[in-house]
Amino acid sequence: MLGYGGTDKPQDPSEYSTQRLCADLAALLDLLGVQRAVVIGHDWGAYTAARFALWHPERLLSLILLSVPYTPPSRVYKPIEDVVKLFPNFAYQAYFADPASTAPIEKDVRIYQSLSYACEFNRTQLHAFLSIVFKTTGVKKNFTSLTRSFRNLDVPREPSILNDKEFQVYLDVLGKGGMTGPLNYYRTSKHRHEEEERAGLPAKLSPNLPVLFMWGTADSTVAPAAVQNARKFIAQLQDVAFEGRGHWLMVEAKDEITNKVISWLRDLTRQPVRAGKL
Repeated sequence: MLGYGGTDKPQDPSEYSTQRLCADLAALLDLLGVQRAVVIGHDWGAYTAARFALWHPERLLSLILLSVPYTPPSRVYKPIEDVVKLFPNFAYQAYFADPASTAPIEKDVRIYQSLSYACEFNRTQLHAFLSIVFKTTGVKKNFTSLTRSFRNLDVPREPSILNDKEFQVYLDVLGKGGMTGPLNYYRTSKHRHEEEERAGLPAKLSPNLPVLFMWGTADSTVAPAAVQNARKFIAQLQDVAFEGRGHWLMVEAKDEITNKVISWLRDLTRQPVRAGKL
């Protein structure tokens, strides 16, 4: 996604609005000569993929979302600070939404780059942050401590769902690319609300669109009520709950996820073909 890995990394948060991201995705499909596609996304990717179904419904064959259930465009703007009052576990989002958070985080990234991995690896706050993000499922993730400073964090000792090689990839990529891009996603809420309001985006997805939602029952960011609420807006929604799995399904249940996606798509192709359906 934009801002990660080898992609462009605009400084302006408005460049990361879902309308722009969806336009990029549509342009990519045009470049590849693909008229309609199956779009799959996780976390911010899931949010963006679901919005793609609103901005460009004619480009989708089906939609697969992981870990972030569909929520319709809001008719009333609610600042992230107000959201945190209702859901304290999202306090880290308010911290990331503040542009002032970039400098201390990137400073810690530069510290990591300048230190010997063998001697100083565990002293970096980037390592501390990633250790919290990728804690083994079932271990409480203390995101609320991020609201002040990364330097207030103690490096977690809990085992990670990533192996050492995978963990190192995240450290290397984020260390080289910087954190402005990844953090800018949290700074788009007003931009997203305004562009969706101007366009008058509908709350419901196309009734002809098959949607698969996969989530882990141990993922504290997914409320079962939110999954059920999504049914109000998605006519063809199938949800699959992975018992005891957490937020990072692609790591924790990669084989099960792969098999489910393949079988679900295979089942779709076996259904009688009607107008607007796969």
